[in-house]
Amino acid sequence: MDSKRGEPRRAAPAGLSHQQDGSRDQVSVTQTDQVVLVAEDGTPLGAAPRTSVHTGDTPLHQAFSLYLFDEQGRVLITRRALGKLTWPGVWSNACCGHPRPGEELGVAVRRRLGEELGVQVEDLQLVLPDFRYRAVDASGIVEHELCPVLVGRAAGELRPDPDEVSEHAWVSWTDLVSAIRATPAVYSPWSALQVPLLADEQERLPLARRAGGVRAGGVNGMPGPEAAAVPASATLSAVDALLSSELTWMRQVWGAIAPAGEPDVLGGDPGDLPEWLHTLLVGQGKRLRPQMCHWGFVASGGQLDTRGHDDVVRVAAALETLHLFAMLHDDVMDQSGERRGRPSAHVVADRRHRAAGGHGDPLRFGENIALLLGDLAHSEADRLVHTLPSVMRDYWYELNLELIVGQRADLTGAAARRTDLAHAEAVAALKSGAYTIERPLQLGALAAGATPQQREELGRFGWHLGRAFAWRDDVLGVWGDHAVTGKPSGDDLREGKSTLIWVLGNEHLQGEAAAAMERVGTPEARESDVPLMQQALEEAGVREEVEVRIIAEIAAAEAALVGSSLTPEGVAGLRETARLVAWRSS
Repeated sequence: MDSKRGEPRRAAPAGLSHQQDGSRDQVSVTQTDQVVLVAEDGTPLGAAPRTSVHTGDTPLHQAFSLYLFDEQGRVLITRRALGKLTWPGVWSNACCGHPRPGEELGVAVRRRLGEELGVQVEDLQLVLPDFRYRAVDASGIVEHELCPVLVGRAAGELRPDPDEVSEHAWVSWTDLVSAIRATPAVYSPWSALQVPLLADEQERLPLARRAGGVRAGGVNGMPGPEAAAVPASATLSAVDALLSSELTWMRQVWGAIAPAGEPDVLGGDPGDLPEWLHTLLVGQGKRLRPQMCHWGFVASGGQLDTRGHDDVVRVAAALETLHLFAMLHDDVMDQSGERRGRPSAHVVADRRHRAAGGHGDPLRFGENIALLLGDLAHSEADRLVHTLPSVMRDYWYELNLELIVGQRADLTGAAARRTDLAHAEAVAALKSGAYTIERPLQLGALAAGATPQQREELGRFGWHLGRAFAWRDDVLGVWGDHAVTGKPSGDDLREGKSTLIWVLGNEHLQGEAAAAMERVGTPEARESDVPLMQQALEEAGVREEVEVRIIAEIAAAEAALVGSSLTPEGVAGLRETARLVAWRSS
């Protein structure tokens, strides 16, 4: 577990030989840097140098793992230094190591703990005496260890060796158990196996048991992650109520300004633009952005029935209205005929024009009306935020610019037939991930008066989840079920959008499928091109590769919550919402 070019030694154990080299003591590694080789039944077979025994065919040898708790029952997790030869940068338990020939287990644990973390241990207990495992690192190096697992209580201040530990955090035991069960790949392979076993033995662990209860297990005395999270329903219902109120006001003002009577051509259902906006906005959609606002607010310690929550409701309503603006304009730009299973606004207006025998081009009329409807939505979104604190209004302005920059990059990238990954990722982040995930989280945090640390933690979570959201959008845009998504399957391919799938397809597709990629979006495009590409992309492993990327981003988002300063209620809500985002079908 600690395969490295040499273990750091803060202090040499008594009895070791020393040799002087100027003013520095050098510890002889002849006897100290060896591991004990064992047979399958655990019988010692001899010793071998630790630095050479770890290869692609590592023999079974003695080791140990230590889980360290504090007085509050929190468990220590550490992130392995990037210089480690095996599993660099992954999160793991407090300390791992190898007993030396003739060294007692307790002595070895205390020695290695001092070397890695500069701390002592009390109440040391052997919990899983027979644990063993075998794992292969990405480098090909094998860990093959008879590895008893111990728990203990930290005594003193941590002084991590940066060559061994790059980061550390104290987290609730239940939080660690949940995180490892949800995303085991984020953690060292031994801890991913050990923690569920320790969870099964929790009643035997007096140190961990303090962290096991819902009320005792959270950070700073807050409820643990199994506590019932503050539901988002209070925020979502308030958002719909505010939208209804605002749109009623809009209709009154509009009615005082617009000429009397029904509007020409658009008369009847859905009516004039304010009525139309109301049918598209109130009670519609998944309300993902308001949910992100809500959980950013709760995770930062925000409370209901406060001015901060009023601000969250207002900015969440504005985000939904801005989203409608983006969809209306996007449908025109992409010539999408459907949205949420119904005809797009420009199609509805086009049909109204034809039915009324209107003058001029019905297609152009439909597009113009849809753009006006989108502009009205944007105007209302800006009105909703005008009473917010200035820091939130500044953030809102940046969000708007990101959305427009992303849309511009999407259009120009498609026109230029961009197939580079950097461009696809940038468009996905700006046009989808940022204004759907990252920015709403931060707006909720701002409303709660979040600390800089909380905002940074939400930022890391949101960045990874935003990527997962954008790539799920890519998958649905190519292979989504029309009956579920409400949009024609393969729309993104039909338009030649520079998505991650398009970039990977450019790398993998050959023959007729590659030719179809060249034709889409041109007069030479064929009706059979989209189904051909859908099948070829799946057969080439592109869909699987995107799914793997989504899983990795969700795991990274989950990891960002472990040991954070965010409230347990908020963490629980963020985790649940992250799963909905990653595995949604529409």
